[in-house]
Amino acid sequence: AALQKIRGNSDLSAELEEMLAEQAAVKGQGMTNPWELFQNPALRWQLMSIVVLSSAMQLCGNDLMYFYVAYVFQEAGIPQDKIPCVVIGAGNCELIMSVTYCAGQRPLLLGGCIFMAGWVIVFMVALSQQIQISWMPYLSMACIFVYILSFGIGQDGVTGVLPTEVFDQMSLPATYMVSGSLLWFNLFLVGTAFPFIVKSLTHFRYVPFLVICVCTALYVGYFLPETKGKSFLEISKEFKKWPFKAQTHVGFYKDPEEIKSTML
Repeated sequence: AALQKIRGNSDLSAELEEMLAEQAAVKGQGMTNPWELFQNPALRWQLMSIVVLSSAMQLCGNDLMYFYVAYVFQEAGIPQDKIPCVVIGAGNCELIMSVTYCAGQRPLLLGGCIFMAGWVIVFMVALSQQIQISWMPYLSMACIFVYILSFGIGQDGVTGVLPTEVFDQMSLPATYMVSGSLLWFNLFLVGTAFPFIVKSLTHFRYVPFLVICVCTALYVGYFLPETKGKSFLEISKEFKKWPFKAQTHVGFYKDPEEIKSTML
């Protein structure tokens, strides 16, 4: 009844079949705590993916872009009283892109990281030439907007929902505890370290974040399977195809065809 109210139609056989298959796959299990999550070899690479993406979400330096917004816009000649409105506009870019979530998760993550890496290079060049070349502040301004848009396309729109697709219901609370802890810890780490990075690297202060974007793109490209349009059990089989095979944990991730035949 709840599904019919949400979906607005009565044909829910495929979705109910998927839910029953997942229920059969985790039959007899209790709620997983964070420590058990790390100990379970069947969840090793799913957990690794969440750790990498949750950490990269803060370590990529998107939040620190807002540190430069007022300064860059002021250098571009925007009136002082209009700068707060433009800063709000920059934040709205992230909001707008986070709700345009239509493509596959893997291409969004990969494309977002690649675009962020490319634009952060342009941004560093623009910062270094901002005094010598009169139009460089405008390029810096464009870089901020495009960088935030790229973040909204990929990590901002995907990282939060990915755990629901690669973990079963018994593991989700512990997964979100791990993911949320990493988000806040890495935000604190970046915020604390950034003044020292600025002092040491001057115009090349975004090089560490460039490295994070490139490494995240490589991880997504090589190790993260596509999840869009696939059931939880199908995604679990995709993780098993990786060259780093984990041992099968008792009660976890039975073959979908085996489950369906058992149900029948």
